[in-house]
Amino acid sequence: MMKIGEVISRARRAAGLKQKELAAAAGVHVQTLKRLEGGAGAGYSTVRALEKALAKSGATWHEVDGGYELKVKLKSKD
Repeated sequence: MMKIGEVISRARRAAGLKQKELAAAAGVHVQTLKRLEGGAGAGYSTVRALEKALAKSGATWHEVDGGYELKVKLKSKD
C-alpha cells in the first residue's frame, strides 16, 4: 500500500499538474507539498485541500490497512 505523499504525487502526475500548480490550486505552499511528496507528514487540513484540488481532475483515494489506495479517472480538459 502507498503512503499519502506517494498517492498525492502519483495523482498529481496523472493529472498532468506540476507541484506549483497543485499547490496553488489547493492553497498550500509548494514547499509543503514537496515535503509531503517526499515522505514528511502533513496536517489533515493540508491533505484535505490537496484531495479536493485533485478530485477536480478525477483523482480519489481511500485509506486501507497500512496505507492508501489511489483511483484516477481523469476528466477531459475540454
